[in-house]
Amino acid sequence: MRITHIKPLSAATLALALTALLAACSNKEAPAPAATAAGTTAAASAKAPAAESDADQATSQKLGLYIECFNRLDSSAHESFTRYDVWVKDMKVGPVGNEPIVYGPSQIDPAAMVSCKKDFAQAASQAPAMAALDADGKVYFQTLDALNTVVQDAFTYYDRGNYKDDAFAKGKQLHPQLMERKQAFEAASEKFSDELDVQNDHMLEARMQKLEKEQGRTLPYLQMASMFRAKQLIGVVQADTFDAAKAAERQDAYEKSADELLAYATAHKDEAPMFWSGYVSATETYRKATKERIRRIRDNVAYTEGDKMMLKPGSDWMVEGSPGSATKAYNGLVEAGNSLHGMRH
Repeated sequence: MRITHIKPLSAATLALALTALLAACSNKEAPAPAATAAGTTAAASAKAPAAESDADQATSQKLGLYIECFNRLDSSAHESFTRYDVWVKDMKVGPVGNEPIVYGPSQIDPAAMVSCKKDFAQAASQAPAMAALDADGKVYFQTLDALNTVVQDAFTYYDRGNYKDDAFAKGKQLHPQLMERKQAFEAASEKFSDELDVQNDHMLEARMQKLEKEQGRTLPYLQMASMFRAKQLIGVVQADTFDAAKAAERQDAYEKSADELLAYATAHKDEAPMFWSGYVSATETYRKATKERIRRIRDNVAYTEGDKMMLKPGSDWMVEGSPGSATKAYNGLVEAGNSLHGMRH
């Protein structure tokens, strides 16, 4: 599910966006409860819906704490090794001391490390309890903190040019520590990311069902359903390899959802929010990019030598049918969706 060294805007990012959109769109007041034959008061019979709403809000707040920090920290942690990977020719060996270009790993977002330590602790202690997620989150931050300690040491060492004074002695000492802690972090990151997806999917599906029941298949529901299908699709096609048949099924589900949304918006133009045209454009871009990605895997289309030169962080999105191309289109769709959060119903 992960692209090595770079964590793109993930499924978790989209889940957070959808949560905000749900809150913005679900603004119809609940109908007043009817009195029962046994004479139960309206106030008493209203307690169940209120409790359900409170529980739902608590779940959103807890997941929101985890998700926001994960998105800030994870990409920073993976990207910290981008420059280091460039000049260390063999990561199994480490620096040898005669490299013409030398860069240390970049710092993992210092401000996020401080604030998210508190947020992770708060999320873990906050109801509702989510045993698997809370446990995975604890391990995630522990491995990240351990990695950050060595990364910071390496950053200072290389940034100050100290390798010029000790013939790379400390650099060679730090390398195995960096690789060991990086490996532990990546395993914890993958596990935590997957569990975040599971918990968000449960919450989002329940909320979407509720929204459809209350408002029908109108614009708020259809746009959220389409974004949710887009999330499921990118979870497959951003991998280096995947089952093309499974991906095609998710592509079909996404396109049907997107087509229903666009048809509804065309027929109800007065309901379309500001920036709707941008969202439509992003939908088409994402549709094409994921189709190209699936075709490359399905037809076993090899990358050209020119493609291979571009397949690196920062330029991989320019290669047709690449994971980076699909991910960039997905990120654009998320951003376009976020711009619609202020729409009113």
